[in-house]
Amino acid sequence: MRLSMIAVVAGLSLAGCQPSPSLPTAPAMTPLTDAEQNAAREALMAHEGAWDCTAPAPFDRVTRRLLLEDSGASVVSPAGFPGPVVIGGATGATVFRKSGAGWAGYMIDPISSVQAVRYGPAGLYLITKVTREGGGPLGIALLPTGGGALVCGGLASPEALDAPAEHPEFVSLSLDKAGKGSLVAKAEREAKAPLWFRYDTTDGGATWSDARTIPGPEGTDLPAPDQTKVPAALAREIAGS
Repeated sequence: MRLSMIAVVAGLSLAGCQPSPSLPTAPAMTPLTDAEQNAAREALMAHEGAWDCTAPAPFDRVTRRLLLEDSGASVVSPAGFPGPVVIGGATGATVFRKSGAGWAGYMIDPISSVQAVRYGPAGLYLITKVTREGGGPLGIALLPTGGGALVCGGLASPEALDAPAEHPEFVSLSLDKAGKGSLVAKAEREAKAPLWFRYDTTDGGATWSDARTIPGPEGTDLPAPDQTKVPAALAREIAGS
């Protein structure tokens, strides 16, 4: 009887030492074909004049993959912000953020790219810049911390600039807890001194003043959150939403 009990205990011990069966690894997604990529780009261009950044965009699965798998796409998730948020994309400045059980995609501007990302009291700010025809005006989009609708707006360049040859570059964004602050930009000009100018806001970036020339950089820049490559598992999840 005693020997039988020893055998049982030994058997249980051996069973507990056995390695757990590993979970099956999800197969990698099949790369998009050239035809699929071209069709997705054509679909984006077809809607070029009808995008509204405050409403989810009708991206299908292939278009989502095109945007998510682009080398310029990245994940941003600053502390205190209900993230993560995926920004960038192969065509235009885009955003993906959590919405219920899925993910909603937004087209901020189809002819711009994200130049900088900053995080302030009101939320996450994406500074964009027109990238077609040599470059153009800056824009700014606010993703509110509370998860409300995106707020997007263009920032008209000063009349002193010879656009698009002399286009603005983002320098800094400063905002206080009351929502007052400014965005500073700079433009290099051929055979002339650089032109510095700023835009002011009193409502956290919902609206901005016209450009005002200044002698040089000013204000304290808001922090820039880390940006990382979109993990394959997250890209799969967003594409399937």
